Amino acid sequence: MSPRRPTVRWELLERHLEEAEFLWTQWEHALWSPELTLAPLAEGDEGRLRAHLDALVLGGSAFATRWLLPALASEEPARVAAATWALLSAEDADWREPVLQRLEEAPDDAGPGILRALALLDRADLHALLLKKLPTLPPVLQAGLLRVTRFRHLDTSAALEQLDWAADPALHAEAVRALLFLPRTQAGDARLSRALSHAEPTVSTAALETGLLLGSREAWERARSSTSRAALLTLAVAGESKDLADLIARMKDGATRAEVIWAVGFSGRLSAAEALLPLLRDEALGPLAADAFAAITGLPQVPPFLVEAPDDEDEASDEEEAEPPEPEDLHAWLPSPQVLPGEVDAQSVETWWSRQRGAFTEGTRYLRGVPLTVDGMARALETEPLRRRPSLAWEIALRSGAALLVEPRQWTWVQREQVRPLRNQRPEWLTRAGTRLQGR
Repeated sequence: MSPRRPTVRWELLERHLEEAEFLWTQWEHALWSPELTLAPLAEGDEGRLRAHLDALVLGGSAFATRWLLPALASEEPARVAAATWALLSAEDADWREPVLQRLEEAPDDAGPGILRALALLDRADLHALLLKKLPTLPPVLQAGLLRVTRFRHLDTSAALEQLDWAADPALHAEAVRALLFLPRTQAGDARLSRALSHAEPTVSTAALETGLLLGSREAWERARSSTSRAALLTLAVAGESKDLADLIARMKDGATRAEVIWAVGFSGRLSAAEALLPLLRDEALGPLAADAFAAITGLPQVPPFLVEAPDDEDEASDEEEAEPPEPEDLHAWLPSPQVLPGEVDAQSVETWWSRQRGAFTEGTRYLRGVPLTVDGMARALETEPLRRRPSLAWEIALRSGAALLVEPRQWTWVQREQVRPLRNQRPEWLTRAGTRLQGR
């Protein structure tokens, strides 16, 4: 008598899919949290998400056919992503064709979820297949797959030569960003220079980011008059002293004040801390200025300096008239300024600063009140709020000419591996400025 096969518990596997969908959404938003740090994320939502994804893989082909393939037609990107991850991680079947077919049939609906899963999957064979298919796809999918290959740090030089960059601004922007991963002899200086002057902002912004990371003098000059997040951050952390002084002066510009304050908080400079201090009395900008000030000086972000804002029921009484928050651009390299809500006791902070001020000197960069070192930067990637980590990762990429890239939207253990080479840098690595960043 043959042994009885175990009964498949469909309801249990379905629950794993529902939990994976929920936790995928939670994890995506947590990656840019102004409150969480890396370890709680790894031990919390990400660990639970991976456990449910593993369970979906163990469900086998029968479950994949009954639940995961239909899930690719979901309107929820997180459900599509979870199903894609499980299908392409299967060991008992090859689901690449149906997944890619769904991607080609419904790029607008299924694309975000499938592409996100493709970016997170560590499969060289799959990525080789994507590169092979890339030139045959419509521009919208070419842009998406280039974003996947950039996330995986893949050389796309062969595919880029076959693409019509002008077919779509999003494709053009992703093609420009892909230049980071070409051999330096093929980096495309002429194409980069033309893209810097492109009329489409998505293209010129991509070129500015790429040019800054590659050490382009033209990009640096353009950054000095730019309001892009990457330009402001670059000038704050690696500009000349005049660049920082100009940024501080721009904190009076109402249109970009929040972006400039956020960037200046990464400079680590005494002059920036002093300039931020008066802004603590600004009712609208006080919490953001306090967050930037604390990042430099080490101000404890606890009472009496900062307190939670009291609930104001009247303020939110009319839910229909309240404007919903703008959705986060999860494809952006850097997140927008955001800190935990609260109220600042400016007088208490000023009193604290009067006692601490003497320990700080011009010419030294500080992080949380301590002189910034390479080891300190590596530790900060573990201990700083997740929303601040992309800016730290940007500086590392900037100073290394894109040789050291930490992807803040990767799995946490991958990020930790990407940080390891940072500790090999020399102490002066964090003090070079301008186009001397990479030793030029």
